[in-house]
Amino acid sequence: MSSELVIFLNALVAAIRQGNMRDLKNIANDAIKEAALNNDQKLAETAVLAYTFYKFYSKEHIIQNDRWPKVREIIVTSLEKSIQAELKNKDAHFTKNIRSVVKEIKVIDDRLSNYARNIYEKAQIKQASTAYALGLSIGQSAFLTGADPKQLQMYIGATKIHDEQIIKKSLSERLTNLKELLKE
Repeated sequence: MSSELVIFLNALVAAIRQGNMRDLKNIANDAIKEAALNNDQKLAETAVLAYTFYKFYSKEHIIQNDRWPKVREIIVTSLEKSIQAELKNKDAHFTKNIRSVVKEIKVIDDRLSNYARNIYEKAQIKQASTAYALGLSIGQSAFLTGADPKQLQMYIGATKIHDEQIIKKSLSERLTNLKELLKE
């Protein structure tokens, strides 16, 4: 049992109930960092779910729809069952309930989305690209989040993630260090 996963899932449930977009985005960011660090697919799935709900709450036509409260409660109930399954080390029940959440997300996406479709798959790619930016390979990032590797590669190619390099020391600092090393 991962107590960290349970903490993230409880925070996710609370953020979904409250419709707190800032918390959803923070959960997504924090969970994908931990998932990449620990190679934890359950945490990565939590990150994808949090980001998906962040996107849902940014679409007013979805959350204002009459069906939204009922669907939200079905999802929250499945997430709570996932938490209980994780606490009892019942991986099969955990997976079953998470799949139920994903199924409901896809139903919402299909029935309520106007223009933006495949929000869940886009969330997988977004979180996989974050894992890639944290240092994982494209293959590792795709595997961890369940993202399509080709779609991930296209997304990363369209961004500037691969161009970003943090310069820790300036050229003059490196030259000074080199001169000091040569003196010794």
